Amino acid sequence: MIGPDTLTDSLRSELCAPLHVSTVPVGFHIETGFRLPDGDLLDFYLVRADQGLYRFEDDGTTIPNAVARGFDLKSAARDGMLRHMLAQEGAHYDTDLVVRTDPVPERDLGAAGLRFISALIRTRDLFVLNRENVAASFADDVMRAIEASLPKALLAEAAPANEPGSPDILLRRSDTGLKAARVYAAGSDLRLMDALVEHQARHAGDSPIVAVVDRRKNRVTERRFNRATNQGLAMAVVDDQGYDWVGRVFNLALAKVG
Repeated sequence: MIGPDTLTDSLRSELCAPLHVSTVPVGFHIETGFRLPDGDLLDFYLVRADQGLYRFEDDGTTIPNAVARGFDLKSAARDGMLRHMLAQEGAHYDTDLVVRTDPVPERDLGAAGLRFISALIRTRDLFVLNRENVAASFADDVMRAIEASLPKALLAEAAPANEPGSPDILLRRSDTGLKAARVYAAGSDLRLMDALVEHQARHAGDSPIVAVVDRRKNRVTERRFNRATNQGLAMAVVDDQGYDWVGRVFNLALAKVG
């Protein structure tokens, strides 16, 4: 039967064994065993400060990557939420967008390091939640736009979320009830890849896969967009240029299925 000592040893082994510290010019690079939502291991730096103190810093990409994927730092609410969350863990970010702690003495490095790990994990979780909220909002916007202009030849319905990767909207032919298109609201790279996977699995005669791709604020990266283009995925692009993406969705749905 497990006891406190055994449990302590087991947890200590799992928490500490993956930890790797190496010397770098600015101080130390620290890699942990915590895996982030994007699949990377959480890592950060301990940097020498003035008067014999130290501070922890990320690699300077955490916030810029989130901004590139749609996290709006110009929003007072989002910026305030991020700053408040970091402050709870003794961290902050400056104009260079590096997440860092205030300088701490050597005796406090252990506690400060654990709080900084917590800050980075919470920050990534916040960004992932923001992306999911943006994606859900985009899917709602796509459905509203389609319903507002729906031709008599088509019916639109929200697709049942039976499993991850399923479409957001089903378009059916109003005369037969057969599927005319499976529509993905691709407000992120992940949703675009979901659509591409289904497109590649499509057989002749199946209803087409159509991805409505949000190209605003780099929510879908150029690399993923080009990959989908090269693979022949039918797409309707939402941008700031007034492109009639809704009309393209309808044209693709009403085209002869091949």
